[in-house]
Order: sequence, then C-alpha cells, then structure tokens
Amino acid sequence: MNSGIYAALSGNLSAQRRLDVISNNLANSNTSGFKADQIQFESVLANVKNPTQQAPVFSNDRYSTDYSPGALQRTENALDLALDGDGFFVVNTPQGPAYTRQGSFFRSQAGRLVNADGFEVQGSGGSIAIGGGKVEVSGNGEVVVNGATVGTLSKVDFPKPYQLTKIGGGLFVPANPQAAPAPTQASVKQGYLESSNVKVVVEMARMIEASRYFETCAKAVKSYDDMTARAANDLGKV
Repeated sequence: MNSGIYAALSGNLSAQRRLDVISNNLANSNTSGFKADQIQFESVLANVKNPTQQAPVFSNDRYSTDYSPGALQRTENALDLALDGDGFFVVNTPQGPAYTRQGSFFRSQAGRLVNADGFEVQGSGGSIAIGGGKVEVSGNGEVVVNGATVGTLSKVDFPKPYQLTKIGGGLFVPANPQAAPAPTQASVKQGYLESSNVKVVVEMARMIEASRYFETCAKAVKSYDDMTARAANDLGKV
C-alpha cells in the first residue's frame, strides 16, 4: 500500500481518537470534579531501522489529564464537599482505595458516608459512620454529627506530575500500585462542589479543528485511492 495512504489513514484514526476525547470532555462538562482529558500526536516512522527507505507514517498518541481545579459551586447540601487546594478524597472500592475530587457524597442505608457508587468514603480510622443526625464538616475534615466527632476525612495527594489512571466514576488510582499518597493541607468546604474543569468554548474549537482535519485526511485517502485505481486501469491498457 502507498505510504501516502498510510499517512492519511493514520491522520484519520488520530482525528477520530481526538474527537472521542473531546466528545467525552464535553459530555462531562457539568460533572462535578471531572478532569478533562487531552491527547497529543507524534508522527513516527514505521521502519526506523532503515530510515533511507520510504516508510509509512503512523501517529503515536499520548494521553494526559488536566488536573487543574474547577470552580467551587455552592449547593447548600451538607453532604456535598469540595477540596480547596491540591489533593483527593479517598474511597474504598472492591479493588482497594481510589481517589477522587468528586465530593457529591450520600448517606448509605447503613448510615455510612458514601459516594454515588456506594463506595465508603474513608477517614483516618476507616469508613465514617454519620447515622441519621446533622452532619457538620470543618475545614480540616473533621466530621461532627449532632455535636460529637465521628471521624476525620482522609485528604491525600501524590507527587507531581500526577501519574494516575482514571477508572470511571470520577475515581483515580496510581499508575504505579506501589505509589503511596501523603496527607495534604487542602481545606474542606462543606456545602460546595468542585465543577468540571472542562472549558466548553475551547473544546468546541478543538472539535471543529479535529473535524476539519478528519475531512482533509479522508479526502487525501480518496485521492490516493483514485490514483491507484487509475494507475491500475492505465497499466491494463498498455
């Protein structure tokens, strides 16, 4: 196959992946605590051992996450919590601890503080039992129910740049399972949620750019295909 077609098809696939990332960002623009994804492309030769030969060009994708904080939105819900500063809340999943900036928490039937998926929010001594009383959370994460302290929220952070992996539901886990989080001094804001950090206008502009690039690559593929077909037909007449 002509290397030009390889290059154009690679561009098509790269544009499609970029559109997928942008679409996911836009779909989560109103999801509290969501962190936007980014994708960068690098053109690489398929045959790097023989650079003198004409080799097809492929795209090497590099994914990353924008961990910049979103704006804090007041909700007046006592179980909505936001971190003002770097760090994450800790929840306990069946696979182990996971970390999140999504502080939309709930009271489980067992009277525990849980996230939207029912995973228990962790404190310094494990899960936090809030029963059915009035919940107050101080800036340092101390949880008080009906005037009695029942626990302190775990707030942790990782070395930067973050090496974390998204596992869905606004949760992250370290890319290196051996990575140990450290306590953070971020303050807790009760009655607030952190908004998504997706910049809708920027993402829309990127979507238009990616769509045009996709169309350009598709036209290039068609042109190469037409040339190949014409060459084959002309050769048959010789």
